[in-house]
Amino acid sequence: MKKIKAVICLTLCFIISCGEKEKEPWVLTEADKQSIEKAKRDIPLTLANEGWEAYTKAFTNDYQNWPMLSDGIRERDDFFPLVKDWYEAGNRAIGSQVETIGFITVAPRKVLYLHKQTEVFKYVDCSDTVSRDIRFVTLFEKEGEDWKVRFTAFMDEPR
Repeated sequence: MKKIKAVICLTLCFIISCGEKEKEPWVLTEADKQSIEKAKRDIPLTLANEGWEAYTKAFTNDYQNWPMLSDGIRERDDFFPLVKDWYEAGNRAIGSQVETIGFITVAPRKVLYLHKQTEVFKYVDCSDTVSRDIRFVTLFEKEGEDWKVRFTAFMDEPR
């Protein structure tokens, strides 16, 4: 499993770093790290508390994700309708915590954020709350002053 994760990270780093070169060096600051942590923690709650439009603004227009136990990458236009249907059915996140594993700068204003995330949900068809412990590799890209999610690879913690 560690080998697979290392290959994924190295591949993403290579792909992302091949494109951009800047004249001045770019440094990930502590404020950037805090903004990324807050953004990732708040995304599920943004959907629950602020609604669909606010939620979609947390992602780049070319957002993609890979549920690591599947064989394919989903494009934004494939993934967002699934989330919207889930949300419109009345399901909500009611809790979210992140535990940072690390930050890897892969290009100016592009950072891989490795973290564990616990999300707590209230589903319309279940009287109890449901908690998911998820492992993420998230590519954040800074657009203006905001950090937005460009890519996520994720899987539930093995039990």
